[in-house]
Amino acid sequence: MKKKVMPLVYLPEGILDKGITGTLYGYYISNTNRFNVVGTSAIWNGHTLEKVVEVFSKKPESLDLFFHNNQDYHIVGFIEANELIFIDRDGDTCLKEIYLMQMDIFSRNQGILETSFMLNSGVVISGCGSVGSLVALELARSGVGRFLLVDNDYFGYHNICRHQCAIQDVGKLKVDAVKERILSINPNAEVVTCSSILQDVSVKVLTDFCDLNVIIIGCADNREGDLYANQVAKEASIPFMSIGFWERAFAGEIFYCLPSGMPDYSDFISALGGLSGKAAVNRRFYTNEEDLARASFEPGISVDINFVTLIAIKLALDLLNKNNLEYTPRLSHLTQFTLVCNTNNPKFGGDNADLFSYPLQVTTSIEVPYASS
Repeated sequence: MKKKVMPLVYLPEGILDKGITGTLYGYYISNTNRFNVVGTSAIWNGHTLEKVVEVFSKKPESLDLFFHNNQDYHIVGFIEANELIFIDRDGDTCLKEIYLMQMDIFSRNQGILETSFMLNSGVVISGCGSVGSLVALELARSGVGRFLLVDNDYFGYHNICRHQCAIQDVGKLKVDAVKERILSINPNAEVVTCSSILQDVSVKVLTDFCDLNVIIIGCADNREGDLYANQVAKEASIPFMSIGFWERAFAGEIFYCLPSGMPDYSDFISALGGLSGKAAVNRRFYTNEEDLARASFEPGISVDINFVTLIAIKLALDLLNKNNLEYTPRLSHLTQFTLVCNTNNPKFGGDNADLFSYPLQVTTSIEVPYASS
């Protein structure tokens, strides 16, 4: 006979201190016999949770009768000697594992990223498509505690192969879909959403969100939006970063600047000349115009987009920790403008592929001058 997998209940710390009785909600994983208790509400992060366990102030007189009348429950809980006990249908006492939401979520970051510092940091993400969604979720996993998400587009089936969201998110605003994913990583994160382009976000929203622990990242293929984002960053005295892709994502570019003491994005644009092959989409007219949206579609596979974006995220962590004396920078050797090559095959990059000597080249030697007055 197959040996029984002993039931294990994941329980948030302090739930007994609140004198909890009644229904606890979460998830039951049948093949591992695990019960993941999330809380006392049936709705969490926009999702309906399962009834995991009913907790009584004392042990029910007949457990058999309870389970007979409550076929959906696999375990029952009760308080005995100020301890929360769980019993399953076989009468076996369940194992318990107490978790601390913040500490356990970010425990694997310890010694590399300081959790308390990261939870106080924030990011404005302009564009929540394939680039912005990856930026958001990786920064959430790194412990960033505050997000302002800006995008005026909806999530569709054509987005699935490159985006961090999935079929269940089709039809949602991208900012709402990404917000749900952030909160599924860190339920205590502060996430503000604006279903518009950055230029239409109210000054008050930006001013209230931006402080010296925040950076702004332009993740949409729109230089106009990035110029505006850089101006917001300068006025708020915070760093700015732009992430963009060339034709078919055969290469990508990463630009960053601090609020003073170095050339900004307008200097960068002035210095570019014909160097950049970054694709541009006018997002102001993108939403709700399906034919135009598809005509503006720029092919490129997820793995190429992610390779460039992950380098940018490493740099974003350096910028977020610029005032953290305990932090060791990862990419201090990068200049303001970094070119990242996925492939130098002309079949993908055309004539611009000749700029790169070898595949996966990361160019760190380009200096951005100030624009001539």
